[in-house]
Amino acid sequence: MIDHTDADSGVAQASALLKRHYDATAATLSRSERLIADYLLTLAPADLAFRSAGEIALATGTSDATVIRTARRLGFSGLPELKRLVNRPIATHTAPSARLNHKIKSVAPDAKAARDAVFDAAQEILESTREALDPAAIEQAVALFETSGAIWCVGIGVAEQPARHLATGLLRAGLVTHVVSSSGFDLANSMIGLRPGDSIVLFHAATRRKDVAALIAHAGSMDVSVILVSGAQLNELYRDHVAVALRSVAVASKLASWLLGAMVIGDLLTFRFSARNPERAAQTHDQLNQLRSKFE
Repeated sequence: MIDHTDADSGVAQASALLKRHYDATAATLSRSERLIADYLLTLAPADLAFRSAGEIALATGTSDATVIRTARRLGFSGLPELKRLVNRPIATHTAPSARLNHKIKSVAPDAKAARDAVFDAAQEILESTREALDPAAIEQAVALFETSGAIWCVGIGVAEQPARHLATGLLRAGLVTHVVSSSGFDLANSMIGLRPGDSIVLFHAATRRKDVAALIAHAGSMDVSVILVSGAQLNELYRDHVAVALRSVAVASKLASWLLGAMVIGDLLTFRFSARNPERAAQTHDQLNQLRSKFE
C-alpha cells in the first residue's frame, strides 16, 4: 500500500526534475519563455498533467506555439514529454485510486468538459505519436513484412487489441498472420510454430515483463525480426535488441489510452504495405469479397 509519505516523495521528485531542467536552461530563455517556465513551476505536478498548451498560454498571456517552444527549450521533446516525465515519479509513488480521484476532480464535472478533455488527450496522443515516428523506421518495418514467412502480432492484455487489428489488416493485404495474446508459460505454447525468417510485431505499453524480454531474446536467437510498438521506456530499453522500434506516446493525464496511437501505427503499417504492394493487396481484397459473398 502506498502511503502519504510515498506520495509526497513522488511530488518532491517531480518538482525537482522540472526545477533541474529550468535551472539548466533559464539563462537562455526569452522573456515569454521564462514567464511560461515560471508558471509551470508554480503548478502542482499532478495538476500540470491536465493543462493543455492552450490553457497554459491563456494563463501566461502567451501563445500555444510559445508554450510548446518553451517545453523544448527546457530540454523536452515537447509539452507531452514534459508532462509525462514530470508525472512519472508521482505515478510510481501514488496509489491508483488516488490518481483516479485526482483525475476526476481535475476535469470539470459535466459532460462537455469531459468530452473536451478526453478528445484533447486523444489528439495529444496522435500528434505526439506522429512526431515520434521516423518514416525510415516505418519503411524498414514494411520491408521486413515483404520478406517474412509469417507475421506474428503479439499483444499481452489490452495490447491484444492493436495486435489483432494489425493482423487483420495485413492478412487482408496478402500476408500470413498470427495473433498471440498469451503470456507467461502459455506464451511458449503459442509461439511454438515460430520459424526462422518470420517476423514478430510486439505491442506492449510500458511494464517490464520477463516473458516479453524472453520473447525478444528468443527471436534474436533464431533469425526472427522483432518490430516493437511500445511506450517511451520500453523503446529505450529494447531498441538495441529489436529490428525496429516504433513509439506510441502516452499522455500524463491518462484521460485517453496509449492504445490509440498503437492502433494508428497498425493502420499506417498496413496502408504502407498495401501502397508498396498494390497488386498483392488488390488480389487479396478481391478474394475476400468473393468469400464474403459465399457466406452471406
